[in-house]
Amino acid sequence: SGKSTLAGTWAKSHRFSYFNADTVRKQLVGVSDSAHQEVTWGQEYYIPQMTRRTYDALLTSAGRELTAGRTVVMNGCYGAREERVRLRQFANNSKATLHFVLCYCSTKATRNRLAERAIPNTTESDTEWRIFKAQQETLDPLNDLEPTMVVSINTEYPQEQLLDQLDFAFEKKPPITVIAP
Repeated sequence: SGKSTLAGTWAKSHRFSYFNADTVRKQLVGVSDSAHQEVTWGQEYYIPQMTRRTYDALLTSAGRELTAGRTVVMNGCYGAREERVRLRQFANNSKATLHFVLCYCSTKATRNRLAERAIPNTTESDTEWRIFKAQQETLDPLNDLEPTMVVSINTEYPQEQLLDQLDFAFEKKPPITVIAP
C-alpha cells in the first residue's frame, strides 16, 4: 500500500523517531534488513508469536523515545484488533496521542509495488502477492478505533502531496487540494 515509504519519508522529513516492524522482525531472527527471505504466511516469522515479539520490541523502542520527549512513527500493519488494543493501552499509559494512518491503493498499484520488492535489496519487507492476500484475509476491521484516530490516505498520489496531507492531518496546516490521478 505504500505505508513504509510514506511513514519513513514523513518521519525523516520531521526528524521523528522511526521504527519499522519488518526491520525489527528481521533483527529478532538475526537476518539482515536488506536480505530477501522466502516466507510463508502462518510460518516462520509470520506467526502470532513472532508478531507479538515484534510489536513488543516496537513498544519498547517507542517507550524510550517518548520518555525522551520525541515523536515516534511506528510502521506496522496492526491488523489484529488485539495488537491495536495493546498499542492504545501503551499510548494511554505513556500519555501519548495515538493516530493510525490507513494507507490504501488500487490492486494494480499493489501488484506493481510488490513486483518491485522482488528485486533484491530494495526494501525491508518480504511481502509478495500471496503473503499480501493471506494477510488481507486475516485483518480485523478497524471498528474498534474512534474515527478521529484514523487518517486514510490513497498512496497513489505523488509523495509530496501525501506528505502535505499528513502535515495537514497532524499539524493543521492549510488544507490540501488533491486532484485525482
